[in-house]
Amino acid sequence: MHFSPRFAFAVWFLFLFPAATATPADALDLGRRVEIPLSTGSLLPAYYFFPSNGVRRPVPGVVVGVGVGGQKFIQYQLHCRWLADRGFAVVLIDPSNYPEALTPGPYTWDRFPGVLWADANQIVVGAKLFIGLEWYLEAIRAAVNFLCSTPIVDSTRIVISGFSQPANAALTYACRDPRVKAVVWNYGGWPWIMPYDPQRVPPVLIFHGTEDKVYDVKYALELEANLRAAGRDCEAYIYPGQDHMFTVYFDPRTEEPFEKPVIRDSFERLVSFLYRKLYY
Repeated sequence: MHFSPRFAFAVWFLFLFPAATATPADALDLGRRVEIPLSTGSLLPAYYFFPSNGVRRPVPGVVVGVGVGGQKFIQYQLHCRWLADRGFAVVLIDPSNYPEALTPGPYTWDRFPGVLWADANQIVVGAKLFIGLEWYLEAIRAAVNFLCSTPIVDSTRIVISGFSQPANAALTYACRDPRVKAVVWNYGGWPWIMPYDPQRVPPVLIFHGTEDKVYDVKYALELEANLRAAGRDCEAYIYPGQDHMFTVYFDPRTEEPFEKPVIRDSFERLVSFLYRKLYY
């Protein structure tokens, strides 16, 4: 009897998902810190995640781009670990390459004074992006090249998943690099600030919350409308009552991440989308 890769992956996902999500956050084996060379000669700090159980053949690669210093945040690291254990090689970066020493730590960024520190850093990066964006896209390119140079990664199946501002950069970069086969746009904003060509983007998955206080949900709705008008492959999930970072945020002091239904639901939709687009 012949079992297709899709069937095998579905069985694996259904049986392993409950066990994996029940693992306490502090017991997980998170990513390996790496430094990715940039064309400027500097290094981009990143975290690399690969399936804990190993792989039998090359797997798709996912570049997860997050806001200033976000590669250090436990919420994003756990998100990448779970994604890797669904059959992907994942590299987590802050495309701004903001000095790590000037960003709050993995457990303190969302409370005073870390939150003020993080907001100030975002303003600095925003000012640099106003002047130009090629330096920002170069970090994404370097991360893609890093994944493609990794033996376990299938260089023809690359995904860019951007959170907040990097979501817009993901669209722009994907139009330039044919290796990118899908984009995940997580609550970005002002799509026209980083130009993209709707006719050239690969399939796009959109997540946004109606109560987002950083980027209004209208930007997600406009992006969806533009992509559909261009006849592009697009899926959009708008969550009522949800704020910024709702797909990953939990308080590690008091919560287990998958106790929050919105994290579980959005993660399942993410994995389903990637599987349908990448595991042919």
